[in-house]
Amino acid sequence: MHIRPVPSSRHALRLDLSSSIGAWFRMLLMGVAVLLSGCGGGSGGFSFVGAGPGVTPPDTPTVQPPSGFSYAMTSATYELGQPIVPNRPSASGGTVERYTIEPALPAGLVIDGTTGVISGTPTVLAASTVYTVTAGNAGGTATARVVVEVRQSPAAPAGLSYRELAPVYTVGQGIAANAPSSSGGPITGYGIAPALPAGLSLDALTGVISGTPTATAAAADYVVTGTNTAGSATVTLRLTVQPALAAPASVSYDTPAALYVTTEPIVPNTAQVTGGPASSFTIAPALPAGLSINAATGAVTGTPGAIQSQATYTVTASNAAGSAQTQLKISVTARGNWTAAAPIPVARHYSAAVKLANGKVLLVGGIGGTGYTGAADLYDPATDTWTTLPQMLAARADSSATLLADGRVLVAGGDSSNSASQASAELYDPVANTWTATGSMSVARTRHSASLLPNGKVLAIGGYQTATQYSQTAELYDPATGTWSLMATPLSTPRAQHGAQLLAGGSAVLLIGGIGGPSGAAHQLTSAELFPVNDSGSTTLVAGTVPAGNIYISALLADGSVLASTDGSTTALRFDPSGLAFTASTIASSIKRVLPTMTVLADGRVLLAGGAGLATAEIYNPDVDTWTAAASMSNARSRATAILLNDGSVLVISGDSGSGDLTSVERFTP
Repeated sequence: MHIRPVPSSRHALRLDLSSSIGAWFRMLLMGVAVLLSGCGGGSGGFSFVGAGPGVTPPDTPTVQPPSGFSYAMTSATYELGQPIVPNRPSASGGTVERYTIEPALPAGLVIDGTTGVISGTPTVLAASTVYTVTAGNAGGTATARVVVEVRQSPAAPAGLSYRELAPVYTVGQGIAANAPSSSGGPITGYGIAPALPAGLSLDALTGVISGTPTATAAAADYVVTGTNTAGSATVTLRLTVQPALAAPASVSYDTPAALYVTTEPIVPNTAQVTGGPASSFTIAPALPAGLSINAATGAVTGTPGAIQSQATYTVTASNAAGSAQTQLKISVTARGNWTAAAPIPVARHYSAAVKLANGKVLLVGGIGGTGYTGAADLYDPATDTWTTLPQMLAARADSSATLLADGRVLVAGGDSSNSASQASAELYDPVANTWTATGSMSVARTRHSASLLPNGKVLAIGGYQTATQYSQTAELYDPATGTWSLMATPLSTPRAQHGAQLLAGGSAVLLIGGIGGPSGAAHQLTSAELFPVNDSGSTTLVAGTVPAGNIYISALLADGSVLASTDGSTTALRFDPSGLAFTASTIASSIKRVLPTMTVLADGRVLLAGGAGLATAEIYNPDVDTWTAAASMSNARSRATAILLNDGSVLVISGDSGSGDLTSVERFTP
């Protein structure tokens, strides 16, 4: 065997063992290595290298080395022939197992190798000398300097100080012992003035202050005097005893349910705590990306980076006595942005649009510069191009357009000229790129509603037949036969230009507002009703009234509720199917939008864009029932057509700028 020291601050030893050494001898060497591991300074430790087959380093737990090692008297002047006041060490970290000192102490003085206490009676004079004490354990070592001088005559104490000079204590909580340190002659007794606060005491021999305060005490100065036969030294402590710590009773926030906007710094949401003061705050789960909580104050700050629906976070405010919790709700929306898309070949308004099964958008009919048109165009989002398709069999505006289950598109009704409604319908086949006639409705309908039912049939409801005659009927289209059948159930009142949504489950269509009433007496309706898909014979009126308006638009939300608005009001409505009731919310712009577009986004929010003379847009956040401003379009437009694309963007097509129809098309990215 040979032992080869490896250079290291740890003075670790590496043992190279020949594989020929017997197993008993290898075990003996491992024992030696363990003993040697504590010999050096620093953090200690050892390693085995090349120990040979079958030898595994012992699995020993990590030992924390000593730290924060010092003596009560860092510089002591002793009197020849007089017993000294024991100089006691203190250390943190791992437990000290042994103490050594270099060089040797003056004759008569000794260090206890187990406790580190320096004691005895000096028998020779000694000049002031620095002694290095090493405290060690299996994990490593720490050192402290002690200056010792032995004189013929006694020396007065000097340099009296305490570990904590201005501590703040708490009623009912035991304090960490506050020990003194000094230089000069050793102190043989301690005194303090005035008396310490109730529950605290000063050890007259060691000077240590300890105890558990029992009453509050305002900040005050206390003078500690350390004496010996040669003189004294003083130090002033400033002590405070604060009331017993109480746990936080409650925690709340300025904004308990917050809606933030991506890329926009939030207004700091600050916490208020009752009861005892909180020393720390935590939150679970983690806040949205870009937001953080101040662990000391609980304030939530930052700039959110991504959209998210409302989520609930639990905030815990704590101190040593306990904690309190509250829930914080946070949702994040965005303004979005608009980009120009390829212009449409024929500028027009009151068109109908359908997204085909392949993701392309079919736009049909409308009113343009040459009047009512049968134009059909196809938009490809992938290439941002329009393709002109064969024209419809009839020019029509304000018709319905419904994507059937087999991929064809049913276009029904609409005006062929001013207030001249038609009953005809036709089918577009995307595969053959052709239009073919199909069965006509029983009556002419314009601005009616058309809903694709779960069974693949299409339910057309209401609409106007002439400028003063409105329909009170509904009929059902069967794609298998290409025919319409009149429903037996009448509406409660004739209506057109109403909002309509097939409710979740497909059992009823909600009809909201619009224009209607008896022939010649049409007016803006303030009623809503549920039309039974099973044609049970009567509709169900929804209790209460809705704001009057010329045209209602609506959208089905992810939770099954329905959002609706009209050009006659600044208030949007939300219908709850479970309670058969409406609630209202004020749109962000607080202005009446005349003929805007309404589109449900892929993330469940709703985009309301444009209106007569308006390029602005806003977003409805259904999880918090709140409207927020969105980025504005490049052009003011009303009577436009909007469709949600497969990539989550919204295509807003053409429309009326107020001074004419637009060829421009814009694309909204949420």
